[in-house]
Order: sequence, then C-alpha cells, then structure tokens
Amino acid sequence: NSTEPPDDELKPGRRDYNWTVDTLKPAEGRSIPSRMWGADANDVWAVGLSYLNAYCIWHYDGKTWSNYTPDQYMDPRAIWGTSINNIWIGSTDGAFWHYDGVKWDKFSETTIPNYQQFIVQSMCGRSANEIYAIGFADSSEGNSFKAIIMHFNGVKWEITNIPSIKKSFKEIYYDKNDDIFYISAWEFNSSIESIYSFDGQNLNLIYSTDKLISLSNIGQEIISIIDYSKIYKVKSGTIELIKDFSATSFAGYCFGRNELDIITANDDGIGHFNGNDLLTIYPKWNIELNRIGSIIFEKDFYYIWEDSYKTFIVHGKLK
Repeated sequence: NSTEPPDDELKPGRRDYNWTVDTLKPAEGRSIPSRMWGADANDVWAVGLSYLNAYCIWHYDGKTWSNYTPDQYMDPRAIWGTSINNIWIGSTDGAFWHYDGVKWDKFSETTIPNYQQFIVQSMCGRSANEIYAIGFADSSEGNSFKAIIMHFNGVKWEITNIPSIKKSFKEIYYDKNDDIFYISAWEFNSSIESIYSFDGQNLNLIYSTDKLISLSNIGQEIISIIDYSKIYKVKSGTIELIKDFSATSFAGYCFGRNELDIITANDDGIGHFNGNDLLTIYPKWNIELNRIGSIIFEKDFYYIWEDSYKTFIVHGKLK
C-alpha cells in the first residue's frame, strides 16, 4: 500500500489568533454569565447571574451577542445540550428549562422531600435521553444540606438514589473513552474538596484534599486543577499529575483541545501552553478582570471576563 498512514502524533497548538471583545450591556444593572454551551462556534449560549431576570440568558449568532428574555423567573447556573434544538438549563430554584430551537420553556420543577430547594450547579450527559444535573439541596432553616444528582431519561427528571452526603456537587464532566462521569464537590463547613466517579448508578470517592479543586476538559480527557497550580488527568478512578505550573503565571484554570493545545487563565491575561512553554497570548487591560466562564471549538474559543463594572466576552479565532 503506497498510501501514507495518518500522522496521529500531537503537534503543538497554534497561537495565531484574531481577537474580538464584546461587552454585555443590559439596560439596567449587571449580567454575569458563568456557564457556556454551544452547538458550534456560531451558535453559543451563556447563562448566569443577572440583576434583572431579562438578562440572565445571552446568545451569540456568529455576529453579535444578544439577550434572550425568559417569560418566567429563572436563575440559571447550568447549561448543556446535544444540538441547536435540544438544550437544557438548570436553575437555582430546582427548575429545568428546555430549548427546542425556537423558545425556552420551563419543563419541570424539582421538590426534594424535607428540603426547601435544589440548587443546580452543573449538567452533562451521555445522550439526549441520558442527562445528569448536580448540585445540592438545603433545608428551610439553613443547617441541613445534601448532595443531589438528577437524571433525565428522555421523558422526565428524577432524583437519583445516592448515599446522603453533606456536600455540594460543583461540576460534572463525561469521559467518553471510559464511559464514566467525574464530579467535583466541596464539603459544607469544611475546607475539604473531593472528586467522585459516577457511572449512572454507583458513586465512588476517588480523591479528597484540603486544596481547591476544579474540573475541566482537554479534548476528550477530563482534568482536575488542584490548588490553583497543578493539572491532573482524571482517568480510571485515579488522578495523575501531568503538569505543574507552580513556577509560572498560571492562575488556576485551563481548558483545551489536547495536551499540547491548552488555553489557560494567567495572572496577566489569557495564556497558552503548547507542550513546551506557557505564554500569555492576550493580556489583560485591567488587572481586576476575572475569568468566569469559557468554551472551546476547533478554531475558536470564548472567554468571559468581568470586573467591578462590566462583563466582557473575548473571542479568539485562529487565523
């Protein structure tokens, strides 16, 4: 066979981005979206905290960011979907909203027996008929909490039977290669943070520490950033150190396409690690800017920054 075999060797990611910055401008108050999801780089949603309910959902159509006004109150904290006409939002009042490509409609509300409310923190799924939403429930007197996993089976949302844990589940990511979910959690009235594996039925603790934990993804791999400085691969129920950024300007968050193409939050701006070095490729214009959300595609990524006054969405697009 004279045909050259495919070159599967990873190559360092490019850094030649064109940059644009959009400012979210609600008519009144602030809007600070923290979660993003998109079917592609020209169809992206951003949701989160807003002074007015009318500005808690934003949509990018490839040209401009505009707000979508829901017809009922919501306080969105999670978003995930499978296509442009099948997207879900989870709210802090335990409500689930569905988008069919035309309109956001409230789908259902959750009641947790003996608890006042269910706060949705993150969502992820295997398919359109198997989606999980995580968070915590709190009692009316405010001294009883427990971690919650909700499951959508294609018809309705139901509470998943898991052990009673006095924690809040923060983030959930799906490892397609291992066919398993990984969940980060923090413990109430404690500095302990944890990582769990979840196969849809069984919840297993795989790591705990008194350092801050956050989860993210680099391509199909799930990673954990621990203590703002070290990146671990989460795989097969264990964590493995892949990079220590302690001696760099790394500020504790990253996402990427593969291990040689990682976008980072740096002390002085947006960074990039290509397997050899970490450089700031887009500097902050204001030292007060904080990263609060992001999403990446084949040639684009979106990065939410906010300061004391405004919220910005930085768009990096490879030339």
